[in-house]
Amino acid sequence: MDRKSTLHELLELKKPLDEILLTLDRFERDSVPLLILERRHVASILRRYCDGDLNRHDVERWAKLIVSRSDIDYNSDVALRELLLELALPANSQLTRERAGKSAVALIEAPTAEAVEAAARVLHHEAIRRGWWGKYKKSYDELAATDSIGKFEFDGLVERMLIAATQTKSGDNQ
Repeated sequence: MDRKSTLHELLELKKPLDEILLTLDRFERDSVPLLILERRHVASILRRYCDGDLNRHDVERWAKLIVSRSDIDYNSDVALRELLLELALPANSQLTRERAGKSAVALIEAPTAEAVEAAARVLHHEAIRRGWWGKYKKSYDELAATDSIGKFEFDGLVERMLIAATQTKSGDNQ
């Protein structure tokens, strides 16, 4: 079995984690991402936890392993990365089955990275057109190319706006 197939088994937790780890240990570590962690992977793990197929320790070990690997990418999905980091924390004793279910639903309903970027482009373009940024004239693509932290923060703001809009629509304001 090759490394990419083994990583795929890890993302979907198709075998016991110890068995997957033994196979992964045979391969050299590489910093080039081979696979992208998707929301469906995390949602599936959380559903399996809710169903009792996995325990909290399994979820934590799985999340820690995913976080520690540079050959698995997140594709700039902030909501996904934050949830995965939360699951990987050893002090995450509040992971109840109810909370895991809500997290899975929230993850699936949260805007995708593509949706956030599309909305950010519109907002950024309109802000420049209307002069909201003052003398700042960089396009969204120039921002992305020259200020990755600024783009990350701007996209995070847009993502929170989209989540707030979704929560308002569903009546789940916090």
